Amino acid sequence: MKHIQSKSILLGLCFAALLVTAIISMGLFDSKTALAETTSISVETDPVFWDPENPTDMKAGALTFIGGLELSSNHPDFGGLSGLIIGATGDAFIAVSDQGNWVTADLISEADRPISLGDVLISPIMGTDSMPLSGKRNTDAESLTVAFGSDPRTSATIVGFERRHRMRSYDLTSLGFDAPATSVKDFGMFEDLENNGGLEAIAYLPDGSLLALSEKTFDDDGYIIGARLTNEGAMPVRLRQHLPFVLTDIDVLPSGDLITLERDFSAMAGVSMMMRRIPATTLESDEPLDGEVLIRANNSRSIDNMEGLSTRQTADGKTLLYLISDDNFSPLQRTLLLVFTLND
Repeated sequence: MKHIQSKSILLGLCFAALLVTAIISMGLFDSKTALAETTSISVETDPVFWDPENPTDMKAGALTFIGGLELSSNHPDFGGLSGLIIGATGDAFIAVSDQGNWVTADLISEADRPISLGDVLISPIMGTDSMPLSGKRNTDAESLTVAFGSDPRTSATIVGFERRHRMRSYDLTSLGFDAPATSVKDFGMFEDLENNGGLEAIAYLPDGSLLALSEKTFDDDGYIIGARLTNEGAMPVRLRQHLPFVLTDIDVLPSGDLITLERDFSAMAGVSMMMRRIPATTLESDEPLDGEVLIRANNSRSIDNMEGLSTRQTADGKTLLYLISDDNFSPLQRTLLLVFTLND
């Protein structure tokens, strides 16, 4: 009887822990305070395998696993990474956290496999008033992009925020972390998005337009809503949902095809993720965006709450996909950086 009671207590504690994690993930409370200034921090990097039970297994659906790192730091503001850009040559790492911070680093790799991070800096994201953002409604940065084909070290960075849904441009190249926010016109397309299911994924397209999609705000037909923005106006865009997954990021290949990053979480099954490849031609039709599933993975693989995606093409023509996870500042979760090759 004592054994049964102990087992029940343990299961109850595990469920409670997962519930707390889910509550943090949904943003129902905010235990962090705004960062005051730019700080150099130490980040430990431990290698992870795609299949922890079989380290030689690199097959990941239509992708091949190159390598991965678990990132950890004693600094209390490190974590919650929700948007990612990897520079064109693979050595620049720029991320944003949903607590309103920049995290930048030098990404050190061997044969495209990530080894460590150097010169890691964390700094508050500024508002249009040149003051650090504060309050969860204002700080919830979820996505990053730069002009198609550009490098974040030489081009303005666009940040997408949810809750108070908006996009802001930052000239980090000349002004550094002190760069104030410049508003990006959205033509009122995001006024009615869900509070914690709104603006989640942004990406510049080859024609210079900006694609912005919500996480789980739906139209009357059940499609995820978004918009394609130019300097002159906006056109509604819809994404077909593959239940139970919701969108967390999107990026563009040199061909103009889109790559999605999507995730699911349940207290019983844990985390899972999916990625799709959407043909560029789909953007020119009236049909909802959809495409082939590249990968589905559950927590039998080295994944967590995967939220950030960045793609780049190497000098020898390989397409690399970089994924980052949001640990929700929870000790039960991990910040993972994963790298895959797209098998064309």
